[in-house]
Amino acid sequence: MPASTTYTSRELCTSLDGNKIYGQLFLPTNPKDTGPLPTVVCAHGFGANYLSLVPLAWELAARGLAVYCFDFRGGGYAARSEGNPLQMTLLSEQDDLHAVTQLLAEQPQVDERRMLLLGEDQGGLVGTLFAGTHPSAFVSLALLHPSFNLHDSFRKLFPTKKNIPASFRLHGMRVCREYGEQAWDTNPYAYMSAYPGSVLIVHGDEDTTVPLDYARRATKAFARARVHVIHGGKHVFRGDAQKSCVDAVVEFLTAHA
Repeated sequence: MPASTTYTSRELCTSLDGNKIYGQLFLPTNPKDTGPLPTVVCAHGFGANYLSLVPLAWELAARGLAVYCFDFRGGGYAARSEGNPLQMTLLSEQDDLHAVTQLLAEQPQVDERRMLLLGEDQGGLVGTLFAGTHPSAFVSLALLHPSFNLHDSFRKLFPTKKNIPASFRLHGMRVCREYGEQAWDTNPYAYMSAYPGSVLIVHGDEDTTVPLDYARRATKAFARARVHVIHGGKHVFRGDAQKSCVDAVVEFLTAHA
């Protein structure tokens, strides 16, 4: 938690297809803006939950931004949102992201014209796909080791979509055939050129889960993107790598808010 706790938080939930989407809204106690605030939407990674990005939410809220961390439906076994991981797909997570942006637009503290996305791992991939089809939804994107290799990985794992089983285990979580089919079909680089905003990709040069080359390739597909390389950084940032990530993201998002 930041040295000076200058924010408050409260639960803010919505629902989609009969399932609750759980989230927490963090607000600065003494914001510089007197009106609605620029707002960061935090999208967690595969199998995780909203808590994974809360430390960054503290830092951003302490600097005057509103921040919303939520759980994807079925996005992880410890998620507080309803839904089964066997019903989670790339499209269902884009639907969740759309639902929470609509929820936030209704909040008096949120400036819907100044929403930014912070996505990690699959949340960064889903955020990219969503931004490619809703290019005005987010002013900027900050992506932490986004899983831009998912499409290639599935095409190597399953030579054809017919080879994808009804359900299978991926990184410890069981997912459905539809998830695999969407991953097999969806090339994220085809979506990037449609997004006009600034993009920061934070990636470790020792990431063996998503190689750094995927982030570097994205800088050529987005209109405006750069990579902040964490030297010695793995797929999960810890210690000095985590501090470097926090510093880069806070600087980027506060500048573009």
